[in-house]
Amino acid sequence: MRLGTLSAAVAAGFLSTNSAFAYLQAGCPNQQYSAAQISQAIQNSPYASQALKGSSCTFGGASIAESGGNTCESNGNNFGVLQLTSSNLPPGTSASQYLNSSLQTQVDTWAKQVGNSNTSGAYQTLANNGQVGGYNVTPGTLAACFQFGPLICKNDVAALQSGGACPTSGNGGVVATGATLRNGTANLDGNGQSICSWGKAIQNKINQAASTCQNGGTTTPTNNGGTNCPGTGANPGGVISPSPGNAPVSLPSSVA
Repeated sequence: MRLGTLSAAVAAGFLSTNSAFAYLQAGCPNQQYSAAQISQAIQNSPYASQALKGSSCTFGGASIAESGGNTCESNGNNFGVLQLTSSNLPPGTSASQYLNSSLQTQVDTWAKQVGNSNTSGAYQTLANNGQVGGYNVTPGTLAACFQFGPLICKNDVAALQSGGACPTSGNGGVVATGATLRNGTANLDGNGQSICSWGKAIQNKINQAASTCQNGGTTTPTNNGGTNCPGTGANPGGVISPSPGNAPVSLPSSVA
């Protein structure tokens, strides 16, 4: 979620640099990192699961789309290179302290607080199907689902299942506000993005980073240039595998 006025409890943990609310925190060292460097920090984190490490290139690319790779990026509610929300800051850690911490510290905190979650419900449906309603699922789509959190992702997946397309601002879109999040109708984030539109933006960054952002520090691009970088197997791009693995093909209406 990337709207500064929304409740932190419903934000998933990322911020888009196209947001009108985005700024670089004053007094922060303004350190900018590449997707490969962020991927390596995930690899190096003792708090990242093996599944998250296997998705490090995807989240490296996502971080460039979300924060420009800058540890000082904020909108007042989401912070740092991987845009941790205020509700997920560790007890006793202020936003200013987090923004002024090193890349590795930010990644470690992100991995501990949110990086190993958000992989149930609609995420499972995407991760276990190469297509949903005829729409091709990419690692970028999955990263956007993870980013927006379960409510918007669920509503977007339901739209894909029923019509093969995500909502847009001109076609059934409901932008996230405090009210639409509370009543469960939001299907676009605060910037009017769906998991389809923002997933494409993230995928572009993943593709751009494919030659340098490699899982485990390898030197040869994986999966023919990195559209599924990194990872192997059935799940698109090796993005975090859902649990349980036998996710439903159709999304239950009760999943939120």
